[in-house]
Amino acid sequence: MGRIVISGASGDLGRRVTDLLLNADPRVELTLVTRNPEKLGRRAEQGLRVCRGDYRDPESLNAAYSGADTLFLISGMNLGRRISGHRTAIAAAQRAGIRHVVYTSVGGVQPKNPALSAKDHYQTELDLQGSGLAYTILRNSLYSEIVSNVLLAPAAATGLMKQATGDGFLAPVAKSDVARSAATCLLQNERHAGAVYEITGTELLTFHDVARIGSEVHGVSIRYVPVSAEERLSFFDSVGIPRTYDPHMPPSADGHMWASDELVSAEVAVAEGYQAILSHHVKHITGQDPASLRSVMERCKSLRYAEIDAAVS
Repeated sequence: MGRIVISGASGDLGRRVTDLLLNADPRVELTLVTRNPEKLGRRAEQGLRVCRGDYRDPESLNAAYSGADTLFLISGMNLGRRISGHRTAIAAAQRAGIRHVVYTSVGGVQPKNPALSAKDHYQTELDLQGSGLAYTILRNSLYSEIVSNVLLAPAAATGLMKQATGDGFLAPVAKSDVARSAATCLLQNERHAGAVYEITGTELLTFHDVARIGSEVHGVSIRYVPVSAEERLSFFDSVGIPRTYDPHMPPSADGHMWASDELVSAEVAVAEGYQAILSHHVKHITGQDPASLRSVMERCKSLRYAEIDAAVS
């Protein structure tokens, strides 16, 4: 196995996967690529190769990806510019002689999915499949930590959770299971070449189910009320979350950086059935069952969302 590049290595998923790879093989050859190398100063002190790389700067990626065999392409956050940024990364991988790309997509990708993020990921999947490179695509379901700490936890204080998710189903997946799946695919890339995996949790749930589980975990009564997309957008307006993503916007009170147009379109996708997918791919890849939403809620209920990420080295 040759050198592995983690592109987007200073984010939560990149840090988790780095730890897993080093734990599996302390001698593994890694290059950690980030727009902000100072965030990975500790990794550089450990002797890991840390490079500046930006999906908007092809020359930076040419240097960062050089000498690698496998690329972990963690999708960008910038809605509307993801497609061009990912194309830049794929082209840099081709120039660098990288042979295999493991890509983080989103669950339920298909042409009619109304989620704005799904449209970006769908195009990148097509670009990757047409690149001539070996690939593994991980279609990650909604993180259980987001359901637990961004969507459910505030409702524990008010007793009411309002979403534009209707009566749609989803199978939230723990961040740790996403990271374990990615690390395994990177270490065993030949086994997973050409695979498109749906990375889900243990059960399909509606938000009525989520409210019930949350009520039991938090010891308070929580009721879920479906609302319209327009009502959700108005709510996000009222709490100061911008409609359109800006990489320089401040984090929300929960510690996330998402715009309301993307958030609400993702909720509508749940309502319309695009997230009603349950697989056993986590166990197929890793040999271990994924964590339940209840177990994530119990583990994280006292933390803010940003504190979950901060707990990872």
